[in-house]
Amino acid sequence: MRIVIICVLFLITSQVYSQIKNVETQITETLRALPDSQKENATVIGYNRDGKRAILKKGSNDIICWADNPSQNDPRGAFFVVCFPKSLEAYMNRTLEFTTSGMANAKALEIVASEIKTGKIIMPKLAVRYTLRGHSPEGALPLTVIHVPFSTSESTGFSEEIDNFRPWLMWAGTAHAHIMVPGH
Repeated sequence: MRIVIICVLFLITSQVYSQIKNVETQITETLRALPDSQKENATVIGYNRDGKRAILKKGSNDIICWADNPSQNDPRGAFFVVCFPKSLEAYMNRTLEFTTSGMANAKALEIVASEIKTGKIIMPKLAVRYTLRGHSPEGALPLTVIHVPFSTSESTGFSEEIDNFRPWLMWAGTAHAHIMVPGH
């Protein structure tokens, strides 16, 4: 029985390690989300051989990028990378903290919105987030998200109707209000 348990643990550990890409691949895939002018000096946070988050590339600008999570349980899909300015770091870290703990997305957003309203999380008036999402790194599509907390359709002129070809305002009037910009 002891040998069976050891073999199972070895197989699980091997599978986790095989999912973690090498550092250069993580950096290259992640930086694809950014405009060329920001790639060289961005910081990339990815995963080390133990599956723990680690800084893979220390940058000199205010852009932080998160590599794809090798976990099979990532709720965002098969491949997802994100880059954002340091001004969004508290927001992004708090959201990640809740979603990786297994908290329902709606509950996490509710708590984060409350923390923004009380000033626990300071949000910039405007900040951009670049993402790539898809079934694979090669097929991932870009989406630019422009955070404009508490903005409305009236204050921005953006429609609230989902449009795959034009920018649109999502979650208008809330702490999480943002403009979705398909493509780059």
